[in-house]
Amino acid sequence: MLPVLTAIGAMACVVALGGVVQRTGLLARRGLPGGANTPDDGAGARHVLATLSFTICAPALMFSTLASTDLAHVLSRGAAVTWATTGALGLVTAVVARWLLRLPAGPAAVTTLAAVYVNGGNIGIPLAVYLFDDALAVVPTLLFQLLVLAPLALSVLDRATGRAPAPSGVRSLGHVLLAAFRNPITVGTVAGLLVAVGSELTGAHLPDVVLLPFDLIGAAAPPLGLLTFGMTLAVPLPPADLSASGSRWPVSRVIVLAVLVRNLLHPLAAWALGSALGLDGTALALVVTMAALPTAVNVTTYATRYGVFDGVAARATVWTTALCVPVLITIGALPR
Repeated sequence: MLPVLTAIGAMACVVALGGVVQRTGLLARRGLPGGANTPDDGAGARHVLATLSFTICAPALMFSTLASTDLAHVLSRGAAVTWATTGALGLVTAVVARWLLRLPAGPAAVTTLAAVYVNGGNIGIPLAVYLFDDALAVVPTLLFQLLVLAPLALSVLDRATGRAPAPSGVRSLGHVLLAAFRNPITVGTVAGLLVAVGSELTGAHLPDVVLLPFDLIGAAAPPLGLLTFGMTLAVPLPPADLSASGSRWPVSRVIVLAVLVRNLLHPLAAWALGSALGLDGTALALVVTMAALPTAVNVTTYATRYGVFDGVAARATVWTTALCVPVLITIGALPR
């Protein structure tokens, strides 16, 4: 499982660099010309990096990735297992976070993302190549996250932070959909998917000269996200997060919920449903592997962008990444 360890090690180096940047105040206003008398702990820099990744780089990455996707990967029993287990566990996590842990809507949305939104890019793709010789094996996971999880969660965050009105009545669904399609990542995702569908129907593909700028800009999204992640980890949790934003539970239980779903329940659910649907061998190992991936760094980027539970998201990502290693090694060692 050298590719898994290599991918995680490379990510850890960039995260550590982000921590050094935060600790040294390199990007704090007082460390910049003309900012000596301006108090700042680097929060402005974290917000700028997260916003750059969220509004420009990540949408470009999603467009370039999906525009060249083979849609045949979407129509399979394995994809159905991925969508069903992710959706079901996301719903259960949201209910537990919102009504059992009594988190406000924004923190509950971040907790849900930390539990079911996986690192399909930095870890999922190299893992899929090594284990299954197919980088597109991660496509069903990415599509569900980009077309369902992200729009829903970001719509909740928009409303919870006052970026979008909270409607009532029969117009609620329309407002939620409108808010989702104002989101840059959703726009990039849908645009890329439409291009893929058009290519499938017509046989025509966008020329490289069109896709290359998106590839170049999109390539900045993962390192920017990792730097922001490292900077966030270097900042102590604020008092509001330590009390889980008004929850009657300590924040450690919120992180435990995300880790439990991410590292245990999701792989088990994928194995159980996949077996029930007749998957075996490589097909079953593939869906279980994708279900065992750790929380995506994007979750911290989203949380930082909205200023909601970003410290909790970062810590949940660290724990799920550390604990996924023995799980993935075990899955990789199973006979196929």
